[in-house]
Amino acid sequence: MQAGRSAAGAMKEKASNAAASARAGMEKTKATAEEKKERMTAHNPMEKDMATEKKEERMTKAEMDKQMAQEHNAAARQAGATTGGQGRVPLHSTGGATGIHHPSYGTTGATVTTGGTATRDVNYGGTTTDGSGI
Repeated sequence: MQAGRSAAGAMKEKASNAAASARAGMEKTKATAEEKKERMTAHNPMEKDMATEKKEERMTKAEMDKQMAQEHNAAARQAGATTGGQGRVPLHSTGGATGIHHPSYGTTGATVTTGGTATRDVNYGGTTTDGSGI
């Protein structure tokens, strides 16, 4: 069963990395198209140079975002391998509450505490979680 988990995790990481790479490719393509448009409408060489610099900045940012996503995916895989769990790694730390938020789909629901934050039970219809029957 452990081999199945690691294989699934590897496939998940590979798919996430492919998505990050595709996203970066799209951003680079957009940057190139935008640069061409700006260069065509530029009235002097300085504006053309600014368009090229802007394109290079956007392409660098797209590549950095891709690298960060791949590092995050690798960290998630490592976290999953060491804990045997889902391998979820937060994208950033806010220093705030650490609970899981459960959305409320009904108008009623009991308040519960998970990990330090008060949330409401999910109510998908039918009976309520607080026993009121509404």
